[in-house]
Amino acid sequence: MKGIKWVLALALVAGLPVIAACAEDTSELEDIKWVLTDYSVDGDTKSLLPDTRITVLFDSEDKEVTGSGGCNTYFGSYELDGNNLSIPGPIAVTEMWCGDEIGEQESAYLKMLQTAESYEVEGDKLTIYCEDAVLIFKSE
Repeated sequence: MKGIKWVLALALVAGLPVIAACAEDTSELEDIKWVLTDYSVDGDTKSLLPDTRITVLFDSEDKEVTGSGGCNTYFGSYELDGNNLSIPGPIAVTEMWCGDEIGEQESAYLKMLQTAESYEVEGDKLTIYCEDAVLIFKSE
């Protein structure tokens, strides 16, 4: 029994650097589902339409951004450099008809997200700074 404890202790000690290295590869932004609470464009704060839910998830393993735009789902790639965030390619979106208002809100959100420049996480709040907009999320 003493030999098994020794082997387990060695495995644990040997595994710690691996675990620490993996933890450093993800940011506080990644692998959390975020729900949009509000946003502002040119300093004008706006609320979401009633009964809509916009989400985002930054998957650290695949470096893929996914979520719901309030009606359709979307996905694309993203890049991080410190707190700098960019979505280099076009975001792909399913094509369900959602009504004019919801469709306009979704389109505006996706255009803002695609111009992401940086982000900040404070507790359960994520703020993404875009060209002329700010997106504010809460973790789910």
